[in-house]
Amino acid sequence: MSIQVAIFTVGDRYVSGQAKDESGDVLSATCLKMGWEVVVRMALGDAEADLVARLQETSDSGTVDVILTVDGIGVRPTDRVPEAMYQVCEKWVPGMPELMRNKAYEKSPAIALTRGVAGTRGKTLIINLPASPTAIKDSMDALRPALRLAVEQVKGTAS
Repeated sequence: MSIQVAIFTVGDRYVSGQAKDESGDVLSATCLKMGWEVVVRMALGDAEADLVARLQETSDSGTVDVILTVDGIGVRPTDRVPEAMYQVCEKWVPGMPELMRNKAYEKSPAIALTRGVAGTRGKTLIINLPASPTAIKDSMDALRPALRLAVEQVKGTAS
């Protein structure tokens, strides 16, 4: 089973071109190495209502199995991804962000300031990832063993 993924890097600075999306590049390469197909990749602004709309539209489209968001999960006033997730997700998967934070804490205690969550909407798994390329790599390393099973369970194809 090929896993279809959408990657959304969140922040006005990415949309405007003020910041290069290095983390999205790392995440995209990681997904491809895992045999996943990146079917959507885009930068989204910080506006919570727009995030909600894009997450709902993408998860309801039936074209992706997983949505991965990058950035927007800290404590800055513009970080609104978790709030958008609270409006979108139907079920929560707290073990995934717990794994990511546990894995990253020794390298970067600032990970304790992240508020990323993971959840499902319909048959789509949605996971919030931190902003740094190193944190992306570490997060995906931590999640990799459980991701395929999670997708199969969400889709109802797990045996």
